[in-house]
Amino acid sequence: MRLDYLIIGQGIAGSMMAHFLIQENKKVLVIDQHNPNSASNIAIGAVNPVTGRRMAKSWMIDELLPFAKDTYRELEILLKSSFFFEEEIYKIFSCKEDVEVWNKKCVIEEYKNYLGPILNSFDDNISTPFGCGIIKNGCWMDVPVFIKLYRTYLKEQSCLIEDQFIFEDLEVRADCITYKSIEATHIIFCDGFNAYKNPFFDFIPFSIAKGEQFLIRSELLKSTKIINKNIFLIPKGEDLYHVGSTFVWDDLEETITSTGRIEIESKLSKMLLCPYTIVEEKAGIRPTIIDRRPVVGRHYIHDNVLIFNGMGTKGISLAPFLANHFISYLKGEVNLMEEITVSRFKRVVAD
Repeated sequence: MRLDYLIIGQGIAGSMMAHFLIQENKKVLVIDQHNPNSASNIAIGAVNPVTGRRMAKSWMIDELLPFAKDTYRELEILLKSSFFFEEEIYKIFSCKEDVEVWNKKCVIEEYKNYLGPILNSFDDNISTPFGCGIIKNGCWMDVPVFIKLYRTYLKEQSCLIEDQFIFEDLEVRADCITYKSIEATHIIFCDGFNAYKNPFFDFIPFSIAKGEQFLIRSELLKSTKIINKNIFLIPKGEDLYHVGSTFVWDDLEETITSTGRIEIESKLSKMLLCPYTIVEEKAGIRPTIIDRRPVVGRHYIHDNVLIFNGMGTKGISLAPFLANHFISYLKGEVNLMEEITVSRFKRVVAD
């Protein structure tokens, strides 16, 4: 029996592709070797609709966020678990200029669903010398929990092979692809940062970003809020909090560094007024593209070789909407958005 789609990778991107293709009654198989330090398995999980010192709306957030929320709610029902949580984000200001920018953005109509009131303080254990603003429509996702649950689901559906993908065993023909004893009409690479080693898409300018994060315990900090000041602090319950993460470019080692630890501790020292202990440290590599947009589409020669990658730090909000958009494209219903196409890198290929 020939598969419709062979998917390489089961991070947030591969999981979303599998989910929507299965909904389309397509025959799907995912190949993935579990990596506890993959970007999805160490993701901090926050979705912030307004980012940066300019308090700018994230790209396409008005379309992405409602679709993501609906998708994850449906998946919670399917997987009989809770891993997606809608929470306001408490943005701690670093200076008076932050307050001025916030006040200017608040009166703009397109920001009214996202920017709430300013508070002088909200927790005795949190330092807010310039106050903080409440970002509405924020959320966070326990990505490792979701990945584990969806992995189990794929196994139960006989849709997963836990193994390393070997390019030398792949044969691409005009009418199908074969991998070992597997035959499929299409192959989709959702292989995270490993895409930089992919011989079919080595012309895509990936910019690899390493991230490090903490799990801390603080018995005095009783916050139930998502807090952001250069890093995120997300309550996990039982006095535990996720903290992160850092950005280190072009470091491919999935290991903790003293530099990353010092950076996180330094940022925490400007936020927390109470002691904490580090329970766990993790590091992983994010797949990002040099122009900060995902890369989606067909290989420029092989129509049946596809890629869905480059979600970076915004994969939780991007992956559901774009996976659905990609499938609509594959069905011939829409054109791919220009911002995400493989073809935007054709000039690199020609060179």
